[in-house]
Amino acid sequence: MFVLKENRICLSLAFYALASVWNVVFSQERTVEMQIDSAWNAVWTNFYSPQTRLFYDFLESLEPGKTLDHLPTPEEVDALYPHACGYGTGMEDCAISGGVVLDALIDRYANEEKSGASPETLESIKVKAQDVFSGLELLTTVSGSPGFVARGVSPKALDKCYINSSRDQVTHLDLAVWNYWRSPLSDEETRKRAASILYAIADRMTRNVTPENDYDFLCSDGSHCRIGISRMADVEDHEAARLTAIYAVAWDVAKRSNDSEKEKEYWARWRNIAQDTVAQSAHIIDNPSLCNRMPSYAYLQMQESLDVLYQLEPEQELKETISKTLKFVASRVKSRQKNALKNLKSHDLTQTAPSWREVGGLKGAYRETWYCPRECGEIALTIALDSANGSFDEESAQVLKEALMTPDYTRITGCGVFHLLGAYEKARRLGWF
Repeated sequence: MFVLKENRICLSLAFYALASVWNVVFSQERTVEMQIDSAWNAVWTNFYSPQTRLFYDFLESLEPGKTLDHLPTPEEVDALYPHACGYGTGMEDCAISGGVVLDALIDRYANEEKSGASPETLESIKVKAQDVFSGLELLTTVSGSPGFVARGVSPKALDKCYINSSRDQVTHLDLAVWNYWRSPLSDEETRKRAASILYAIADRMTRNVTPENDYDFLCSDGSHCRIGISRMADVEDHEAARLTAIYAVAWDVAKRSNDSEKEKEYWARWRNIAQDTVAQSAHIIDNPSLCNRMPSYAYLQMQESLDVLYQLEPEQELKETISKTLKFVASRVKSRQKNALKNLKSHDLTQTAPSWREVGGLKGAYRETWYCPRECGEIALTIALDSANGSFDEESAQVLKEALMTPDYTRITGCGVFHLLGAYEKARRLGWF
């Protein structure tokens, strides 16, 4: 018995020694560029559906051709199973993920163009971006409710969606579509389609975000969101700038499209709330209790909205307040980046998700494993978005590099790969890497 136990101990020690050696060899033999190429390949091979042109949250299998087999059936979507948001089904964050990937492609195009990439390489990025944009467009049309942003669409149920969205989904999709509209990756046709999306979302806010609706933009069936995640006013500090940014980008598109009527309308709606929402956003500086309980993804969505407002704000005093808030938000998440990296390195990122139908969603130990790479990317993106103050520095670049070098992207099963790529391309555009 003692010999058997001793042999087991020896085998265990040998396994961990081998794993340590593999990690060292893996990190030494790979370059950042090789890791990035591997990550992009995984994104398109394992997480993307050419049927919907969307990206999905997690994988229950790494078997080629079956990585998305777990997504909801038409009957499950119709029954709103297991939740009206489709929580934990693998398609609750398609709008967020598509927005992150589209932004990453826009940055990648700029980076490759600057480095002298071939016309073929640039055209390939442009085609991919158009596909991603088309997937986001699907999310804005599938419900039949104008301006509603669906969370996701299953390849098994192409004309259906869960009825509940959220301000988080809208934020990522809306601002990414605006970035696409003003980028060289769009053409005349896609710019018209993008403008229609931005106008529809802004108009939905105007119709529905009223005191009578508790400032809720409503579910696709016209019902109220029962958990408060679709409220766009009377919200916390980190959510205050969301509606303002939606009106600001709609105004920018209308102005540059010479649509004077829409320009006037969105300008009035933007300026009517700009001062109050910028001030409330800045209040977070003196609101430590909120800062301490905010998840990293909330900081990212706040920073995205503020970054847009910083670019478009015409009043210098408000612009300075926004800059100050951007800098504060970046400093808050900087304090988290090393711990997030530590968490990333302590998890097996190749672990597949348990069956959501059996465990009741994205729960248990896997959820933490799933979120580790995503949080590292969210933090780096949040810092990089403060280009007004140059918050992304050498330490941030080093932490991001270590995070990028950690996963085996051929076997990663969580959607954090999107955020890591987004952070890399954003940092690269700022002159790092």
